[in-house]
Amino acid sequence: MARFLIEALRRRKEVGAVAASGRHLAKAITRTVGGKGQSERVLEVGAGTGAFTNQILDRLGPGGKADIVELNPRFCEKLRSDIVGPWSDANRDRSARVIESCIEDADLDRSYTTIVCGLPFNSFPPDVADRILQQLVSLLAPGGTLAFFEYAGFPSLRCVVPGPWRSGAREHRRCLHDLSSSMRQERTFIFRNILPAWAVFLRAQGA
Repeated sequence: MARFLIEALRRRKEVGAVAASGRHLAKAITRTVGGKGQSERVLEVGAGTGAFTNQILDRLGPGGKADIVELNPRFCEKLRSDIVGPWSDANRDRSARVIESCIEDADLDRSYTTIVCGLPFNSFPPDVADRILQQLVSLLAPGGTLAFFEYAGFPSLRCVVPGPWRSGAREHRRCLHDLSSSMRQERTFIFRNILPAWAVFLRAQGA
């Protein structure tokens, strides 16, 4: 937590979350990882200090592959040395790599069975959130799942604040509605988090 707060203050434009995600949110948002066979391919976006990463790697089965994208170089260093490196040494039958990049510039594969995103979209400008969400959906395999979170109450709060915050919140809701109209959506409320949050799951249509 201390490392996350230090980096959040140093790099406010790179670290969008208010606080590092807790274990209850991490378990909920990664629950679709695992059990899909040896072809499972997982993408994590905005890994931060690895709250979701640990859960993803614990669930990843033999033959599975995880691409972990994080922009902050200090976080990437810790992810490689403390999480991915030791895990890779102990799990030779599956693989993971840390990609130091923003998601829009990352060199990624296609057809991920699960995408787990740690970026808090409802604190982003609507055009940025929409652009990233569109990209992530385009990377899903048929029947694949995109999981992300929203701080509870934050969108509603933005809607009652006059000015750009209100218009931005409404635009964000419209973008999310349009994006998910052809997908199956599920939401799970996580009260036991530093800030209560909704875990949101969007599932692409099958082949």
